Amino acid sequence: MKWVLAFALALLADQKTIPPHPHALRFPAGTLHLPVAEGRRFQIPGGPTIYLAEDHTLPLVEITVAMPIGSFLDPPGMAGLSYLTGSQLRRAGSAHLSADEFDERVDDLGARLESMAGATRSGASLSVPSWALDEGLALFFGMLSAPTFQADRVETARTNLLESMSRRNEDALEILQREWDWLMFGERHFSNRPITPVTLAAIDRQNLVDFHRRYWQPDTMILAVSGDFDAQEMLASLDRSFSDWPHADRGAEATDWVPPAPQGAAPPGLYHYEADFPQAKVFLGHRLSTLLDWDDPDRLVLEVIAEILGGSGAISRIAGRLRTAEGLVYRAAAEFDPGELWPGSLRIFFETQSTSVARAVELALEEIDRGRTSPVHPKELEVAKQTLLARLRLDFDTAEEIAGYFAQDELLGRPHGYWQDYLEGVGEVSLKAVTEAARVYLQPDEFVVLVVGRWAEISADALPGKSTLERLCGHRVIHLPARDPLTLQPVGIGEPIP
Repeated sequence: MKWVLAFALALLADQKTIPPHPHALRFPAGTLHLPVAEGRRFQIPGGPTIYLAEDHTLPLVEITVAMPIGSFLDPPGMAGLSYLTGSQLRRAGSAHLSADEFDERVDDLGARLESMAGATRSGASLSVPSWALDEGLALFFGMLSAPTFQADRVETARTNLLESMSRRNEDALEILQREWDWLMFGERHFSNRPITPVTLAAIDRQNLVDFHRRYWQPDTMILAVSGDFDAQEMLASLDRSFSDWPHADRGAEATDWVPPAPQGAAPPGLYHYEADFPQAKVFLGHRLSTLLDWDDPDRLVLEVIAEILGGSGAISRIAGRLRTAEGLVYRAAAEFDPGELWPGSLRIFFETQSTSVARAVELALEEIDRGRTSPVHPKELEVAKQTLLARLRLDFDTAEEIAGYFAQDELLGRPHGYWQDYLEGVGEVSLKAVTEAARVYLQPDEFVVLVVGRWAEISADALPGKSTLERLCGHRVIHLPARDPLTLQPVGIGEPIP
């Protein structure tokens, strides 16, 4: 009890400095110092670019490999080749170990090895205790350079993929994302090219071997290495590992980076996908007309607008109005993506009861209009800016993140100085800049509204001629066709997109 008494006496002695309410608490402003890329970037001759970030806090080493490889390189009729190659790199054995033996060795080391492939990039990662680094590197580079794509594991992956494809219409959010991507970027864009039983059947083990040999090469790789190691010893180990790589004569087969941008998008309108789910899911927004350069100040202004409109911080007009004030939605958010490889988009999301969709859309459109026509309150602007800067601090909170962001800069062609410009630029965003950018980039006349749910309930308040939702959007609804889960080809009744 002595410590309780001492604590109480200390509080009484210092009571003049304790504010009467937590709202009155004040803290000194912190200074954010961002790490720099200088001294972290290394190049192995004829091999990858490497970013190092030492951190001896824990006896752990993290290595991430990224490459500009993805489904944009899939040959016609073989959608899924890049994905299978990337996923089976880890799962299907290496030159000297069967798949089961490889798994056992990884488990024995207490390590984690992964590999993956997406639409525009692929990669692999290693997390290993520093005392087992040499063995971990041997496994990692055995996996990267000489995977065997063991036949039974590949067939298991094929079976599992077919099973997951059969369930593509069971998740409302998956349907919403799929149909939105088709509306925004067109069904012909590589990012929307579906894997089907036919394309999967066209891919055999040798195709994976050939794809890996053609594209998974050191000169396309960018490494982020962080953790408990000595920089010079790590570079020497990596140099030895890459010197043993079985190089292929790639010649004219080099990766065609940058991937092609989408060419078409659906016209503004109201689109509906019939699905029997308890709640309706909604996206509304539009693509941007141009890709903003990395040094374009509007990129930072759009970040601030997105935070005010529907960010995850202390303020969010969309969530505040639709969820907190009106109690209409379960979740709500907004994002304003300036884009990395092609123009991005504005997108608002919420999920609600089917009978509340029209009212929720109406309120969301009101908030868009308020953003275009009414100035932002100075305190609202300041909170948004401080939220973004606090998030930036967390983005560079660990050595793994530091090396990872600089490696990502290299992959995207983003200047390393972008982050310091971000730090300084967000703090300088003015009320005038927010107002002007909102008028330019928030374009309600260009909105695409996509609703997934039960139309009979969504349009239950319909009057003769048009439903309330149609009148709000200024468009007659276009009912998108149902899709076969395996082929994603239209089935049943639908309407063509103009």
